[in-house]
Parts: sequence; structure tokens; C-alpha cells
Amino acid sequence: MESDLQLPDYTIDYRPTVISINNFDQLKTAVEAYAAKYQNLAVSTSTEREAKASRAELRKLKAALDDKRKEIKKKYAEPYVVFANQIKDLEATLDASINPIDVGLKELEEHQRQTRLEHVTALIEEMAPNYHVEPNEVEIDPTWLNKSASKKKVTEGIADVMGYIKKQHDQLEKDINAITKYAQAYHIDPAGWIDQLKQGQDVNYLIQAIDDQVKRNQEAQKQAEAQVAADKVNQVQKGNQTIDKATGEVVSHSVVLKITTTIPEMNLLKAYMDNKGIQYERVGG
Repeated sequence: MESDLQLPDYTIDYRPTVISINNFDQLKTAVEAYAAKYQNLAVSTSTEREAKASRAELRKLKAALDDKRKEIKKKYAEPYVVFANQIKDLEATLDASINPIDVGLKELEEHQRQTRLEHVTALIEEMAPNYHVEPNEVEIDPTWLNKSASKKKVTEGIADVMGYIKKQHDQLEKDINAITKYAQAYHIDPAGWIDQLKQGQDVNYLIQAIDDQVKRNQEAQKQAEAQVAADKVNQVQKGNQTIDKATGEVVSHSVVLKITTTIPEMNLLKAYMDNKGIQYERVGG
């Protein structure tokens, strides 16, 4: 809608002022003469007082010139200051109407943005099940909230993000499966390794770390077996007790336990007892 508001024709009566210095040539000659008089003044201990007096006289002449400049500048600027204040008063009158409209438009823009945010959020929740992702995994791109963003563009953007998240999920599931099988093959609990995987650790790095742990476990088991063998040299078996021949101390005795657990947990228990050099035997089927 074309506005019918317009300012009446008006002009500014502006007549540039000519600023000229009368007798400028004589003034310039006098200044140059003063400057030349003191230009080559030698400063020493014997001429210190004369030098300070000369400097003071020259500064006084300079101050007189600058005072005249400031006087003329103030008078020259007075008409402009009056004109500028008049214009500012007129602008303030318009601002009294502009500012409330500006505030209202900003509030409307924020309301519209919140409405678009709600629509985008609803669209994400609607699309999430199709990509097997959680809505809170999708970070909203600020461009999706632009007034110019079409639904098609937003939908495609959300689909791209969800596709990427789904790809990450699939890769993580694949890596978890690989780590689980690799750890269980060595009778190692995979839970800790899986946690590291979920935190972003590389699967190849974890496989190498599992290999390193297996080597440490095997070395520890060898040391434990060697210690048990060394201890047996100084031990004697009496009934179900093992006694140290040197001290007479009972160092171990046999206990029969019935343990009910899952096969993976039993494998872990077996690995632990092997690592600690605990002797055991299977009873029954």
C-alpha cells in the first residue's frame, strides 16, 4: 500500500560565509620574522634564561592566533547548531511514532519465529521414527527458522541430518558387535570397551587395547602359576588343608561351592580364577 504521507516542500536558506584575514600578507610576514629571529637560538647554560623567555613569547603569539581561530569557528558554527537542533526536534517527533511500531514488529517477528520453531519441532518428531532416531538427537539448523525457508527445504535438511545420525547409529551397532565378539573370544567383559566406543573411541584402537590386556593377563597368569609352583615346594598336603612346612601355617584348604550363573559370567569367573591361580575342578556333567 502506497503511503500518502509526505513532507511539504521546503528549502534551506544557506549562504556560505566567506572567512578571510585582512592584511594576511603583513601578518604572515610578521610571524615569519618572529620565527626566523629565534630559529637558530643556541641553548646552553649561559643562554637558558633567554631561551625560556623566547619560548614563552613565541607560545604567547601562537596562543593569540589560536584564540582568534576558535572565536571565528564558534561564530561560524552557531547558525548550523540552531539548524541541527531544529532538525533533531523534528526527528524526535517522528521517533515517538517509529519506536512503538519498531517494538511491535520485533515482537511479531519473535512470535513468528517461535511458531516456525514449533512447526520444525513437530516435523522432526514426525520424521524421527522413519529414520529410527530420537528427536532430541537432531540439532535445529537456524536457517530452518528463516521466514524464507520453504517446507520442502526444511524437510530435506532434516532428512539429511537424520540420515547422517542413522548412519552413525548403524556404524556404532556394527562396532559394538565386533568389540563384543572380540572381547568374549578372550573371555573378557566387553562392557568397558563398549563404553569407550560410545564415547567416540576408534574401534581399531580398542581391538589393539584388548590384545594388550590379553597379553598382560597371560603374563600375570604365568607369574601366578610360577608362584604357586614355587610355593608347593615348601607345602605339604594334610587332608583338605595345605600347610607351609617351614611355618606350619595353613595356607589353603579345599571348599566345595555350588555356583549358579550364566555361561558368560561363568567364563568370566573361570578367567578370574585362572588369573589368580585358584585351583578348581568340575564336578558332575
